[in-house]
Amino acid sequence: MKKGEIALGAFCVAFFSFMFFEAVQLHGVGRFGEVGSGFWPMLFLGVSVLLSLGWLIATLGKFFKAKGEAAAESSPEASADTRGRRKKVGLSILCIFAYILAMPWIGFILSTFFFVPAFALALEERRKLVLIISPFLVTAITILVFAKFIAIPFPRGVGIFTVFSRLFY
Repeated sequence: MKKGEIALGAFCVAFFSFMFFEAVQLHGVGRFGEVGSGFWPMLFLGVSVLLSLGWLIATLGKFFKAKGEAAAESSPEASADTRGRRKKVGLSILCIFAYILAMPWIGFILSTFFFVPAFALALEERRKLVLIISPFLVTAITILVFAKFIAIPFPRGVGIFTVFSRLFY
């Protein structure tokens, strides 16, 4: 068990607790027994605090249990596995930053279409059918749900990319 997981659990507890108390302060006065719009954020944040606390307690329990046992030496396979995970995380972060930087210029549709297979390749997905179909499905479902049904505006891009985006939404 790594100390980073404990730190992340503690951060989640602190963050969700802070957000919960902020939501309580922002909660307006409503009629008795009425479930208003302020109820749902407080409910979800309260559940998030409880789940984060449970995760932190479980992580601490595993950490102290593993600390009590004799520490085994790390094998070359374990260190190679760690390098592989670090590579995946680094490539994933790079894909996300490229996606964020490219979106204002080439628009949401094309940037999402290119991001999905790049992210899948960064996570070492090698099935060709998944790499071919997933960009179409993810982009189409996202556009249908958010741009058509909920009417959330997405970046359309610049120049010819704006014309391309207007064909779809």
